[in-house]
Amino acid sequence: MAFSDLISPQAADHLATFGPGQEGKAARLNYDVPLPGAHSWDRVVGALVPADWYVDGARRVGKSLLDLGVVTGDEGRPVSVDRAKLTQLYRRMLPTTARPSLRLVAEVGGVVEPLLSQEGRALQAERSQRDPLARRAIVAEPDDVDLQRIRTTSFLECLAERESAVSPERGTAEIVLPLPGLGQSVRSVPVDPVAQAVPRLALVETWELRSFSGDYGLGRTLQTFSLLPGERTTITMQTWRTEAATRDDATSIFDSSDTAAQSRFTTSVANQTGSAHQDQGGWATSVSTRASGGVNFGLVHAEFEAQAGFAANHQEASQRFSTSVSEAASEHASQVDNSRRQSIASTSQTNTASGTVTTVVRELSNTNLRRVLNFVFRELNQTYRTEVVLKDIKVAFYNGRQGSAETVPLPDLGRLLRRYTKPNHQEAAARFILALCAERVGADGDITSTLQMRTNPQGITYQWSPATLNSDGTLHFDGDPLASDVRWRFAPVGRGGEEARGVVMDRDTVVLRTDNLVVEALLGQADALDLYASALQALDLLDRESQTRAP
Repeated sequence: MAFSDLISPQAADHLATFGPGQEGKAARLNYDVPLPGAHSWDRVVGALVPADWYVDGARRVGKSLLDLGVVTGDEGRPVSVDRAKLTQLYRRMLPTTARPSLRLVAEVGGVVEPLLSQEGRALQAERSQRDPLARRAIVAEPDDVDLQRIRTTSFLECLAERESAVSPERGTAEIVLPLPGLGQSVRSVPVDPVAQAVPRLALVETWELRSFSGDYGLGRTLQTFSLLPGERTTITMQTWRTEAATRDDATSIFDSSDTAAQSRFTTSVANQTGSAHQDQGGWATSVSTRASGGVNFGLVHAEFEAQAGFAANHQEASQRFSTSVSEAASEHASQVDNSRRQSIASTSQTNTASGTVTTVVRELSNTNLRRVLNFVFRELNQTYRTEVVLKDIKVAFYNGRQGSAETVPLPDLGRLLRRYTKPNHQEAAARFILALCAERVGADGDITSTLQMRTNPQGITYQWSPATLNSDGTLHFDGDPLASDVRWRFAPVGRGGEEARGVVMDRDTVVLRTDNLVVEALLGQADALDLYASALQALDLLDRESQTRAP
């Protein structure tokens, strides 16, 4: 091979393919695949119907906190709170996978660092007997099951101790319930423990925030320094991942699944969307891990009445909600960027740090003999394309009593209404709820049908057609929507030739700092040698060249 071929880079004609070749479809790189960190939550929208539409037993479904013995007193005035039973209620309401953030644990005085507690030291001693590398537990991550159990238990006990201190002189008091938040995080919701039961119907809309990797770009300049010809130096680089507290604040939902990031985004979405806190407690008390039907982060919004333009008002409210979620994502990214700090400094010695602090030490040298070498360190930023997607719509009933929430998909709407509403009002309630589900305005500004119906099945086969609305916003359907031969469902939306659930309601772009750096080495323009030294170097090059040509 010629010398020129060795020093000249050659571009590949084709990307590498994987698979059997002609016999099967080879794998390929697809940059439109969502990141694994897609997060979903539920938005609860009340469908306000008259109180006399419900059956008499709708108020008695579930158990109140008075019936469970968590509080004592009368409806409207608590007297005392039983700490032990409140702790048991907390354990029933939280799934086993829920993990409170470190700041949430610290707020109630729980055990933030289990290894420093008495129980944690006992656990460490037990590990040291069976594991010669038990020292590694000192820097254990929060995902450690044993440590997370200690932290969660202390959080629930300390929260129950704080909330059980209710004085009779305070009158109507609120207590805080820990509920599942986004992902595996935990959020706190204040509720009235002695509120009266009020039957409600609601839409449970499942929303998702999807992230896609975007372009990289250079950020701000962190450090610049110059090396003289033949000079050497040692530099240290530190990022936000070197300290536990800073690392928690710097995590984001776009590039990680950390519970601290999920907790902060949960709070940001709740504040940005303006959820109705007066109704939040009723839904929070009604839902339990046993009867929730998969409901997680429920944001309760204002109820809609069956009045003129109610369907259009709900479509507009859905648009505002999706825009608010995008704004919350941008605000979350800004908060994360403010906590992401990197530093680069030249040093003549190396310091060894303990714990979780990690410092990268590198040595640089200028091998040029005539020019100064300038180093420029810049942050590497990455863009993420985000989509706010409406994935599914379900229907729920709840009344504010523990375990009363029942959530069903749209095909089971008739069963839910027949159980909780009177027969002469079931059709009107169904038309009202289905009209709220019928249409949405997507991210492109087009009206998309999110509801499909079918009548007269042939066996188990249905030919689905989009549901439409009349000019006044009511459901365009002749006949009984709850008849045995009528089916309703959330419409699958075609994407790329395949059916996929979800209507894209909003698109946006956020920029995040990464923990990587880009270093540029710029050779100085000025020559550091005089004419005599330059002539000596030229003679040396001529001598080397003549030796190369010699046989």
